Amino acid sequence: MSKALFISENTLIENSVISENVSYTQLRPTIVKVQEMHIQPVVGSALYAELVTQVIAGTLSANNTTLMQTYIQPAIIQWMYFELPMVLAFKFMNKGMDRRSSTESTSMSEREMTRLMDKSRDDAEWYTERITRYLQENHTLFPLFDNPPVAIDTIYPANSAYQTGMVLGRRGRYRDPLDYPENRRNYF
Repeated sequence: MSKALFISENTLIENSVISENVSYTQLRPTIVKVQEMHIQPVVGSALYAELVTQVIAGTLSANNTTLMQTYIQPAIIQWMYFELPMVLAFKFMNKGMDRRSSTESTSMSEREMTRLMDKSRDDAEWYTERITRYLQENHTLFPLFDNPPVAIDTIYPANSAYQTGMVLGRRGRYRDPLDYPENRRNYF
């Protein structure tokens, strides 16, 4: 079963800071993961299926070519920056997992890795938001985006690419007078 890749190896290498010595066998599964986990929820399963079918057949429509080259491929590159560090840092072997290392470099600290991942996610969400806004602005050009079929497995397009954390209470870094009854004043 062939998987449709929305970005070629050459396009990825030419438009990113990913080194040419990274094997495409390592990149390919990550590209598929990025497409399925980060692009499909934005465009919806119906438009995603249309893009996959057209990419496999080599017959991308003009509208889908613009969507792909101007919006989806830059977002895929940014999501690759987010997903690749863990993929490239470890190798699955018969005996377990090995951490890859080089004699000419030093490995990143956990703090540096976290900062890199946070920055990569922010950038990727920004590029993904561009896809959402483009599709919302041009919804008449993409009828499957605006009117996906109704089915139990349909993934409906997201309204926004940004993800935020959840606040579970008011207790935090700054004290709220309502959290400390002794500081409340009764004005009546």
